[in-house]
Amino acid sequence: MGIILAILSGFFIALQNVTNATIGSELSTWTTAMITQAAGATGAFIIYLFSKKNQTLGLNKVKPLYLFGGSFGAIVVASSVIAVSYVGATISNALILLAQLGIVIMIEAYGLFDIKKQKIAGKQWVGLALMMLGAIFISL
Repeated sequence: MGIILAILSGFFIALQNVTNATIGSELSTWTTAMITQAAGATGAFIIYLFSKKNQTLGLNKVKPLYLFGGSFGAIVVASSVIAVSYVGATISNALILLAQLGIVIMIEAYGLFDIKKQKIAGKQWVGLALMMLGAIFISL
């Protein structure tokens, strides 16, 4: 189930980047980010209302810093709108995936943000290097 949801997430991130860039060609970057974030919040709220796991009782246990994690989404939208307009959807998505993988490896390696610290194996570094090479080939 985790693999299927990860693939689905990647699919929708790619769609979001392309649709946001289209909106951004007509509106300002931050207007696009605001509209996208509002649509996402509305969708999440509707799903929350119908979810059997709509628990909020543990909210007071969450560190306040982490409650602002969703605001990163506005930066994601704005930066992808601009990136797609400069280098296109394919290169933008390749670099976005590369950046995601690179930062997650560092987060796990150092145990940042209360994520369980994990030893990063050599094959993971090789995988990251291959993705870098792939991003270079895609951009040629």
